[in-house]
Amino acid sequence: MRGRSGTRNDRGNPVGGAIARLASIGTLALGHFLWITLRIAYRGEPRLVAGGACVFVATGVTLWVVVT
Repeated sequence: MRGRSGTRNDRGNPVGGAIARLASIGTLALGHFLWITLRIAYRGEPRLVAGGACVFVATGVTLWVVVT
């Protein structure tokens, strides 16, 4: 059996890291949005409507910052 090389590339790719971080943030925002939407659908509480609006605005601002 051949021995493995001792050299490794642990630095990674900075572009890939940025894409992964963006995907993680986007998934988190989408999860919060869906959670609040389902809560509104089942309960109809005004606080949850306001929370959904805040998450929607925060997601829009985040996407705007990333794109620009």
